[in-house]
Amino acid sequence: MPAHHGTDPEAGTIVVGVDGSPAARQALRWACAEAELTGGQVLAVSVRDEPAPLPGSEFALRQRGAWRDDGAVRAALHRDVSLVATSASVGELVVTGEPAEELLAAATRADLLVLGTQGQRGLSAVPLGGVTLECVRRAVCPLVLVPAAPAR
Repeated sequence: MPAHHGTDPEAGTIVVGVDGSPAARQALRWACAEAELTGGQVLAVSVRDEPAPLPGSEFALRQRGAWRDDGAVRAALHRDVSLVATSASVGELVVTGEPAEELLAAATRADLLVLGTQGQRGLSAVPLGGVTLECVRRAVCPLVLVPAAPAR
C-alpha cells in the first residue's frame, strides 16, 4: 500500500479522523475507496489529547491519559491504516490538541473531511458527539459522516 507521511494537505486530499473506534475505521475505509475513485489521497489524522496532571498529592506528577502517549497513538493509527486494502496514497498524522480544532485545521485546505458516526440512520437520527458536531458547524470543506458498519 503506498503511503506518504506529509502533514500538508494537497489538491485531492481527503482528511479522515481516526480514533480507533469502529466508526472511524469505517470512515477510513470509505475515504480510501473515495480516493481510489477520484485519484485523490488520504490523510488519516489521530488527535492526542493534551496531557494534564491529575489532581492529588501522589498523582500530581502523573499525566491524565498517559496510556495514549505519542508512540501508542502512532502505532494505533498505523495499525488501522495498514488494515485497509487500498491503492490510494495514505498519509498518517498524529497531532496533539483538541480533536475538533485539530481535525478542522488539518482539513483547512483539503477537499473533503470524513468522520465516523455511531448512527445507523439519517442525520436527524444520528447522535452526534461534540467533535462531530463542532466539525459539522465549522468545516470549511465538504464533510462526510460515515456510520459504523452494522453489527453482524
